[in-house]
Amino acid sequence: MAAAEIPGAEVVHDAVDAAGRHGEALAFESLGERTEYIFDKTTHTYLGERSYLVKDANAGKAGQLTGIRAVLDRGVADKIGQVPSGGKA
Repeated sequence: MAAAEIPGAEVVHDAVDAAGRHGEALAFESLGERTEYIFDKTTHTYLGERSYLVKDANAGKAGQLTGIRAVLDRGVADKIGQVPSGGKA
């Protein structure tokens, strides 16, 4: 993964998105929080991300999940506000 050459980036070989899909992630830490951007291991398609605390803070204990998401559908539209055919509003 070429993006692993970005200063401060770390590769996570088995990360899981909010939909339970496994992939490889590119992880960054900032201000006591770690964010993993998760990609399909074969196609390198962006699957989602997860963030969690890496140390105890006012926001919670180390390991506490602070955000998680999964991209479940994609599409192309001709203009802003248009829903792609077959897409979800």
